[in-house]
Amino acid sequence: MKYVIAAAIALAILASTSIAQTRYFLFPSELSEFASQNARAVNLFGIATDVEAADPSGVQFLLSDKSVSVLVIYQGQLPQEFKDGNPAIVLGEFDGTVLYANAIIVQFSSKYLPAAALIELQSYGAQISN
Repeated sequence: MKYVIAAAIALAILASTSIAQTRYFLFPSELSEFASQNARAVNLFGIATDVEAADPSGVQFLLSDKSVSVLVIYQGQLPQEFKDGNPAIVLGEFDGTVLYANAIIVQFSSKYLPAAALIELQSYGAQISN
């Protein structure tokens, strides 16, 4: 009986740790409500606008959907295809105000993205490869 209880506790701890690390695919208009109740690590879809160099090693920009924009700060080299006005997926941590990005994706494949995300990205003019 001790082993059953110990196994149940171990599984509960493992499950809660996995849930805390889950990354979700969101649009900027969904981010604030989601982040207030769930994990801070997210994948955010949108259109990059107002791209500015924050300092020599970083950049800041807005990632927008059709109604909301989120400030993104990224330290590192932007992908060569990253351009103002183009769709992007930003992976990072949202602190309630700013998304601190650790990766930016600007090439999209139908193999790796949810159907709803593909449809939304196509509505922004994103080119999706198979």
